[in-house]
Amino acid sequence: MAAIDKAAIAWTIAIVAVGVGIASIGGQFQSPVATTVPNTAPPVMEEPSKPVMEEPTGPMTVEVSIPAGTSVPGCEETNKCFIPSSVSIMKGDTVVWSNDDTAAHTVTSGSPANGPSGTFDSSLLIGGKSFEHTFDSSGSIDYFCMVHPWMTGSVQVS
Repeated sequence: MAAIDKAAIAWTIAIVAVGVGIASIGGQFQSPVATTVPNTAPPVMEEPSKPVMEEPTGPMTVEVSIPAGTSVPGCEETNKCFIPSSVSIMKGDTVVWSNDDTAAHTVTSGSPANGPSGTFDSSLLIGGKSFEHTFDSSGSIDYFCMVHPWMTGSVQVS
């Protein structure tokens, strides 16, 4: 090994040793930087939110489905011939019945035992069509399908 190589190695070791020495004692000469600043602002008191009563925005529309498969008896056992089978609305609200079945149905006020009451009748409502009625007086109105009398529902109007 040449003398110049030995000198270069010695200088490299010396520089590394000095760097390590400075790094190891450098922490002793650093002063802490963190300072605390007193909070002079008064605390903000948030007022708890109060529940807001929403005012009715006017007449509402409620949707009722006549689901697929209701033309065959059985939906009355689970009360799923009209979904929902019973709705509660306010005077002036509208109920829209949508026939989502492939069979034709009616939405007729009354009951299978007593027949139509005359309040509303959709006539024959083929699949994919809908019928709507706006309720202007309060009370409980039962309805049924004249073609499939096991299909019954009700509307409560306040």
